[in-house]
Amino acid sequence: MNKKTHIIMPLLLATALTGCMEGSSSNNEQDNGPTTPELPLEPGNGWNIEQWKITLPVSESYYKEHFGVSSGLNTRDSATELLPNKCSGKDVFSLETSLPYFYVADNDDVHFIVDLGDAGISTTTNTKYARSELRELYNYNASSICSSSAQNWTVVDDENHQLQAQLQIEDYPNISGKDPKVIVGQVHGYKIKQALIKLQWEGGNKPIRAILNNTFLPDDQSCSYCKSFSVDLGTAQANSDWRYNIEVNENGIVLEAAGVSKTFAWGEKIENTGYALDPNWAHSDNSFYFKAGIYPQIEPSSSLSGQIFDVSFSEIKITHQ
Repeated sequence: MNKKTHIIMPLLLATALTGCMEGSSSNNEQDNGPTTPELPLEPGNGWNIEQWKITLPVSESYYKEHFGVSSGLNTRDSATELLPNKCSGKDVFSLETSLPYFYVADNDDVHFIVDLGDAGISTTTNTKYARSELRELYNYNASSICSSSAQNWTVVDDENHQLQAQLQIEDYPNISGKDPKVIVGQVHGYKIKQALIKLQWEGGNKPIRAILNNTFLPDDQSCSYCKSFSVDLGTAQANSDWRYNIEVNENGIVLEAAGVSKTFAWGEKIENTGYALDPNWAHSDNSFYFKAGIYPQIEPSSSLSGQIFDVSFSEIKITHQ
């Protein structure tokens, strides 16, 4: 069986991202199936983000105007999305360019930032929230690297799919009557509106919650009978490092955050929730991808200028084996 590891680690600023329209393909490499790319992982060598698509919390129009991006991106109000430099012919976004939404600090931690009142703030399709977030590109060496439809994995492919991270909540909004809810890791199905797993931090005095959906509908359909529910994991204070781990395979899922771990089989009634995860999640017709970064669950507003989420990651690691 193939082993694939996608790692972001604190090394050197060397990789570039390139804007690319979803569904396009601009290189001519033959797709020979999933392989393990050789990544520069030695200390001092660089954060490797060539296997990720990034979404920034501002519109393409705003990004072009304020950061000097040329005409490769569209002039529109939707959130800016950029892909690796294998998607040639578009604008290049270099990690050496410091942005207020995503940058590598002097201590080599990578920061994801959302200002809820930013003048150019923009959300992605079908959501009222903004994000600074990486989306996994599963098959890095495929000719379809620019196509999100082809960059996904299935649960029943004899592999254990794992996302691990170490992070710290460095800053968060202080809004009366609202918890500082922010999603820091996800498992999403391709063209499935209902997320399988969202890992959400809600402040240092509340447990980190894994929010799951008991079932789903394909083709991005809304679902009146699909129910979301949550399980509590560990507690993590702001300005302190903590880790999480998400695993998905044909047996079920493993969830861990801040030292508390829980395991659920497909179809198993989950204690204290009354729900089970529909075994059809694991059907071969469905494909999935990991996301890491920040997705604040507070609606942006001009009145929230200066209310910022700043979350730093010292490790992000995906393994398929």
